[in-house]
Amino acid sequence: MKVLSIILLTIAAAANSENLCPKIQEVDWKVELLLPHRYCNKFYQCTHGQPVEMSCPPGSYFSITDQVCTWRENVDCANRITIEDSKPDDGKSEEVDRPVLPIIEFHPNGCPVNDEIHWLLPHERSCSLFYYCVQGERDIRRCPFWLHFNRKLQVCDWPRNAGCIEFAE
Repeated sequence: MKVLSIILLTIAAAANSENLCPKIQEVDWKVELLLPHRYCNKFYQCTHGQPVEMSCPPGSYFSITDQVCTWRENVDCANRITIEDSKPDDGKSEEVDRPVLPIIEFHPNGCPVNDEIHWLLPHERSCSLFYYCVQGERDIRRCPFWLHFNRKLQVCDWPRNAGCIEFAE
């Protein structure tokens, strides 16, 4: 396990200096590879043979072994930089300018039109399945055993947190 982590971290370090995405992706976008970033809450998604920097949802880190963003306590961030979402309260309040968020356009299948947006969609019938949007197309994925897809957090999560109800057919 440590050897695998060292190899993947070496790949992550090299990802900043060279393109480690498979060349086959330039013609076959169904080939997927996620590479670790030097920050634990980020990763690279290989898209058309090029690494695209992506961020995990707040409160989660990228798991190199599971290839998903998941809860911090489930991720080994050895040799990667960890970021805390909030800073300690010093008693001073400060005004924060809230950015105006752009309107996201979607294809009829639910995937965003902008291919740079990392987007996951719940499956219609199964709580353990979800769709990963790649170049505007839905690619079906499965959560690890015993986990359900959490639509709000965009991660596989414990069923009690995911809020998904499965109906038998």
